[in-house]
Amino acid sequence: MGDAEEAWAADMLYGCEPSSAPPTEALVVNEGEKPRGAAESGAAAATEDSVQLDAEPQPDEPASPDVNAGAKKTAIVLGAALLCAVAAIVTALVTFSDTVPAPSPRPMPAAAASAAPVPTTTAPQADQDQAIAYTTSANCPAGSTSAQALTDTTSDSAWVCVRGTQGARVDGQVLRVDLGRTHVLSAVSITPGWVAKTPVGKDEWIQHRVVSRLQYIFDDTDRTILTQDTGNTHGPVTTPLPHKVLASRVTVVILQTARPPASPLPNVAQPVSPGFGDSVLGPDGAPLPADSTGVTDPVPVEESTDPVDATFAVSALKFLGHEPN
Repeated sequence: MGDAEEAWAADMLYGCEPSSAPPTEALVVNEGEKPRGAAESGAAAATEDSVQLDAEPQPDEPASPDVNAGAKKTAIVLGAALLCAVAAIVTALVTFSDTVPAPSPRPMPAAAASAAPVPTTTAPQADQDQAIAYTTSANCPAGSTSAQALTDTTSDSAWVCVRGTQGARVDGQVLRVDLGRTHVLSAVSITPGWVAKTPVGKDEWIQHRVVSRLQYIFDDTDRTILTQDTGNTHGPVTTPLPHKVLASRVTVVILQTARPPASPLPNVAQPVSPGFGDSVLGPDGAPLPADSTGVTDPVPVEESTDPVDATFAVSALKFLGHEPN
C-alpha cells in the first residue's frame, strides 16, 4: 500500500490530521490515478473497518438519544389524565347518590295491594223484612176517605170510614189489600184511630171510633187467618205471624170498634193472637158464621146519636216481609 492510500485510510479511521493527511486536491488526483482494483479493495477495507468501528462503542462518545422518549412521555401523561377523569366521575356519582333523595315507591294498584286489609261493610240481607208497598180499597159509604191514606207516611191523614146511616151503623167493613206480587210476610202493624204522623201534626183521636179488633185473611194455600187485638192503643201495634206466610193479597175485616179512650195506652207490640187460624168468636164466645169469601158477618153494635160513633179511623197499616229468594 502506498503512502497515499495509508493516509486516506488513516483519515477515514482517525480523522484528519494536518501533519499526515495529504491535501484534498492531491487526494483526488491520486484517487483518479489509482488502479481500479486497488480502489475497490481499499473501499471494501474501509467499509469493513467502519463497521467494526460502529460495533465497538467509543467510551468518549455520548449515548444516542431514545427516539421513543416523547411518545412514552405522552402516553404517561394521557394515562394520568384518564385516571384523574375516572376518579372525578366516580366521586361525582357517589356524591350525587348521597345528596339526591331516593324516589318514593310508586303506589300499587288496588287489585295488587293485597297486604292491606280492605274494610268491609255488612251487606243488607236479602231476606231483611221491611214495609211492603201495596194498593188498597174499601167498601165504605159516601163521606169516607180513601183507604190509600193508610200508606201515607208524610202527612197527617187517615182512613176514615162511615159506619152507615143513623139506625144502621155496624162494624164489619172490608178492606182489600193487593201487594202487587207474592211476598214472604212475617208481621202486620196497625195504628188504630186518628194519630198524628208528623211531630206537631193534627191529631183527631177523640173525633172517631178506634178499631179494637180485626181479622187478616191471607191468600196463601192454607188460607191463613190472623186475628189481632189493638187494645185501643194510641200508636202502632205490631203483631208477628207465628210462621212465614207466602201471599200476594190480604183481606182485612174490621170486627169491632170502640170509642177512643181519654187516656189511651202507650204504643206496645202485641203478641200473637190466640185466635190465629180459628174462627172469629162472637160476644157469647160462639164462632161467628163466615160467608163464601171467608169474611165473617158484622157484629151489631148499640145505636148512638153521638157524632163520634158515626165513623172510625185507622191512621196506618203495614205488612212486614220481603220478596221470596
